[in-house]
Amino acid sequence: MKSKTIYWMSRAIRVEENPALQLAVSLANKYEQELEVHFVIQPDYPYANRRNMHFLLSGVAEVAQKLAVWNIPVIVKTVDPLSYFTNILEYQSIDHLVTEHHVLRYFDQLHKQISKRCKEHQAQFYRINTACVVDVWQVSDKLEFAARTFRPKIMAQYKKYLPNSDQKIKALQQKVNYVFSMKDVDEIMQNHPFKDIPISLMPSGEDAANEQLDWFIEHGLNVYHLRNEYFSIGQSQLSAYLHFGMISIRKVIRKVEETRHFNAAQFVEEAMVRRELAENYCYYQPEYDSLAGAWPWAQETLKRALDDEREYIYSKEEFEFAQTHDDLWNFCQRQVVNLGYLHSYLRMYWAKMVLYWTKSPQEAIDILIYLNDTYFLDGRDPNGYTGIMWSVAGVHDRPWFTKPVTGLVRSMSKSGTMKKTRLSSMDLLGDLHK
Repeated sequence: MKSKTIYWMSRAIRVEENPALQLAVSLANKYEQELEVHFVIQPDYPYANRRNMHFLLSGVAEVAQKLAVWNIPVIVKTVDPLSYFTNILEYQSIDHLVTEHHVLRYFDQLHKQISKRCKEHQAQFYRINTACVVDVWQVSDKLEFAARTFRPKIMAQYKKYLPNSDQKIKALQQKVNYVFSMKDVDEIMQNHPFKDIPISLMPSGEDAANEQLDWFIEHGLNVYHLRNEYFSIGQSQLSAYLHFGMISIRKVIRKVEETRHFNAAQFVEEAMVRRELAENYCYYQPEYDSLAGAWPWAQETLKRALDDEREYIYSKEEFEFAQTHDDLWNFCQRQVVNLGYLHSYLRMYWAKMVLYWTKSPQEAIDILIYLNDTYFLDGRDPNGYTGIMWSVAGVHDRPWFTKPVTGLVRSMSKSGTMKKTRLSSMDLLGDLHK
């Protein structure tokens, strides 16, 4: 039986500038092995639904079409990944199993289990950084307190990671018996009981991600400094593509910096420094989705504020169906549900206000994680968990002025948000993006 190299694709749904794919191809060529790309749909994975799975699998179908040109098959299975790879290692001759590094708890534990299985069968297991400009452990060896402590560390290193290191891939001497396609995606969507929420109108896949980057550089970068204004076009709208790894963050940063635009530095701050600070948080703080993961000052001030009177208390269902007294918050939530996207400044307000209208900070965190991971295309992501923890518990922030309910955690107001985003009361009457 001929030995194989397997690339377990999960967090980098792309062909271009994908170091995990590059390594898998290199290993297969070096040892004259067959190469297979496997994508595993995990049954009952938390918050899997029609929106995020259709977007994800559409990207996988595009990758499968591209890799077929190089005679590399993409095998898609709906199965528990631990039992699946355990079985493959047991009954096939596997020398190398390559996948992408992930900081979230579920994947970290799963990778450790599969790594153990690989060791038992004398197979090499590789976890490759595909999501960050700089490997999270390379930037810092500890949990960083704030952007001001993290920024100088990553800014001193990132330039050397930006160049495209892709080697040209030649067609492998093997056959592709079947190419995963949109027909297969449609069949999976019909047969799997995913939560039924509207599919996103945002185009999926690597090509769409690259087109969005080109559009942003040509049009959005000029007004990036106005990105907090709702009707500006300064938002990059790359977050979903980055979450699913449909585009390399290294390419994004490199292309934006090559413009030498006066807004490039601001974009790098948001897209690299803040985003990779979130990776640092989830990597070094196992309680990234709990109040226990907040800094001591925030835990203490929120504990003291527990008995503060809440003007309103809403259930998870009332939040989900936008049934609060606040027309701005309801406006935000309708977009979350209908679009799977929300303007970034409004997203802060959307998250901040849930603390005011729940019985405890942990309840606020739990409700926000449910809403974020269910409806946002970029949900189930380190950036999302860190954003929730910033909003509710001041992670990466500093103590502010003491106020009811929020204590020393930074507060936001409806009037301030309306002013910052330049929204009017008339704008909130309907859904602007129907």
